Amino acid sequence: MTEKNPKAEWYDLDEVMSKRSFVDKIIEYVLDTTDKTTFSWKDKILFYKELVYMMKGGVPLLETMKTIQTTSDNAAVKKVAKIIYGYLDRGKELSYAIGRLPEYFDEWDAAIIKTWETSGNLPDVLQSLAEEYAYLSEIKQKYIWAMIYPAFLIVISLAAVIYLFGFVLPGIFDSLSSSIAVEDMPSITMVLKDFSDFVVSYRKYIIMFWILFILLIITYSATEKGKRQMYRTLISLPIVWNMTKSYYLIKWARYMKLMIGSGMDYVDTFRLLRDILRIPLYQNMIERVLADITLGKSLYEPISEHPEIVPSNVAVLIKVWEETANLENAMQNVIDIYQEELDNSIKNFSKAIEPFILIFVWWIVLMIALGVFSLIFAVMDSAGIG
Repeated sequence: MTEKNPKAEWYDLDEVMSKRSFVDKIIEYVLDTTDKTTFSWKDKILFYKELVYMMKGGVPLLETMKTIQTTSDNAAVKKVAKIIYGYLDRGKELSYAIGRLPEYFDEWDAAIIKTWETSGNLPDVLQSLAEEYAYLSEIKQKYIWAMIYPAFLIVISLAAVIYLFGFVLPGIFDSLSSSIAVEDMPSITMVLKDFSDFVVSYRKYIIMFWILFILLIITYSATEKGKRQMYRTLISLPIVWNMTKSYYLIKWARYMKLMIGSGMDYVDTFRLLRDILRIPLYQNMIERVLADITLGKSLYEPISEHPEIVPSNVAVLIKVWEETANLENAMQNVIDIYQEELDNSIKNFSKAIEPFILIFVWWIVLMIALGVFSLIFAVMDSAGIG
């Protein structure tokens, strides 16, 4: 019977566990440091959901915030809860605390929460906010993916073309062209060879150009001027515009539904919309609406004058439901109608783009095949084969 080695047993348990604990601490530190630098929509949704879960269980708001601060696994949520707890502990309201954190929350978060604090239905509005952010995040991801997918296919196609002409074809042409005079090469082969030689000679510059071009586009689109230009470009494309219009219409309707449902008047609602929806076309419409409702006029007239972003059927719905003081239901109807249209637009957009990219790639492959096989046949003819 083999005796146990005390040293080996100590190494297997204590030392290994201590090392694992050290590694865990490093990983935890890195994750916490990363979390603390951001407070994304996902973090906000989690924060609101934790608030709702505890408050509906009967836990007071101050104690709820203290508990989230000490027990949450998300470092960003813990940080925000700690700051808000400090305000609440000094007797401030939740809306006040959130309004003092513009880097974490939007202005409408504080405004909507403020309208519900006095009614005692704070957990309900927090749940509505969490659901809204989850929904808007979902449609935003669909929209962004629909825009990125064609660009991704185009980049991959161009990369494949550069690879073929810069790395594959030169070897084929070199091995075959030694057996035939240049003047005897087929014309299509000469065109491909000239283009291949150009890519080989300047491929470093071509790759650098495309990388720099993509970086410039990303940087420019992050600026206000770039965003406006990108928006003008998007709305000039028929297929893209249908998808973009549905996306922003749903976003506008959901914001309006939640704000009006929380008890805000039209003036406060559209003032917040002006700050949230930073889209040139919507800004013009919202400014006109604000000017009219400040004078006691209805929403229908200024909204109906912008059919390019608010279709006539939506304007009519708003008119009918405004007269019956049930605009919240009108917004829900708009959401139900155009959510399906947005999903269809995204599907149709992908289907419309894919054939053009496939035809482009197919055409390049066909030209390469014709050029290579023409050269092979020319070499065979010159050698008297066949």
